[in-house]
Formats: sequence, C-alpha cells, structure tokens
Amino acid sequence: MELAFSADRNQLFTAWNALANLADLAGKINVTVRASSDGGFDQNKLENGVLEPLRETKLIE
Repeated sequence: MELAFSADRNQLFTAWNALANLADLAGKINVTVRASSDGGFDQNKLENGVLEPLRETKLIE
C-alpha cells in the first residue's frame, strides 16, 4: 500500500493515528518526509526540534 499527501501541523496530528493503525495492520511502515520553505530553515530549530528528537528515538542516524 502506498499513500501520499500534503498536510499542515494540525492535519499531521489527525493523520498520525491513521498511520499508527496502518502500522498495526502491516507490522511496520516506512515514512518519507519532504519539506521545503521559501525562506529556508533555521538550522538551530531544524537540529533541535526535528533531527535531534528523531536521532534520540533511533528513527534516523
């Protein structure tokens, strides 16, 4: 099964439960995230708010 959608912050919270249900059905799912910003990303916020928490949970290296 393959899904693709764009979502804002609030929609992601709603989608997360549905994706967790899919993970229950499949045993495991793969997640690919693509994000862009016209003004670029604040590197400190990206590191501290996104990359570090994902590394701590061993989701990324």
